[in-house]
Amino acid sequence: MGEHTVAAWRVRLLLTCALLGSLAVLVTGCRIEVPVPPGAGGQDPTVTVPAAPLPSSPVADPAGPGLPPLPRSEIVGNDMTFDRGGYIEPAEKVAFSETLSRAPGWTPAGLLVQGESVYVSDAGCTVSLSHTPRQGPLLVSGDDRASTEALFRYLDPSILPEYLEGSTWLWGESPGNATASVEFLAYRQEAAAETPASVVSLRLFHTTGTALAFIVSCPRDELLTAALSDLRNHVSVVPPR
Repeated sequence: MGEHTVAAWRVRLLLTCALLGSLAVLVTGCRIEVPVPPGAGGQDPTVTVPAAPLPSSPVADPAGPGLPPLPRSEIVGNDMTFDRGGYIEPAEKVAFSETLSRAPGWTPAGLLVQGESVYVSDAGCTVSLSHTPRQGPLLVSGDDRASTEALFRYLDPSILPEYLEGSTWLWGESPGNATASVEFLAYRQEAAAETPASVVSLRLFHTTGTALAFIVSCPRDELLTAALSDLRNHVSVVPPR
């Protein structure tokens, strides 16, 4: 990747991060930094890596009221709506799977660097896929949608729930074998002057306390629409195992 290309995608990420004032700008792109409760133990909150699969029973006992136990095959094979978030095991970190690094027209600029993967396209678009640390202060018990809205409000208090729109991503072990979808909330901004078009798509999972953040930035609105369509075919959210 040439020096000018690297500089260009860093500038685009900087502009995208400026949409959400609390997004930290790193050498490799954007990462969401949310305070960890004082005295909380566990891993370094600035480092996120996919957790190893945990042993599981064939039937999930949901962490939430009003959800009957279900075979895992039904959890994996059906859409993971916000209402079904209790089926995600508390011990699991929700991960993503991607084939964008091998897709025509896309080049990886960093893969799983502190939990984030960054890609640039021949059309001048930039994609960031990342995990967040645990977000205890923002969690709304039993409610992924409200937790996600709280995360958006933390990142930028001007982003009210009514400004958010629903978005869906593939729900499966890999993009190629996914047969269902998972709900996110997204904030979209059209291109204006020197500001690129962008979409920030988030879901904060109340049972794990962690979130996934998918950010797409393009020079023009029509390029963003095309990039999103491409991305949805090459990224999946991995169900708990």
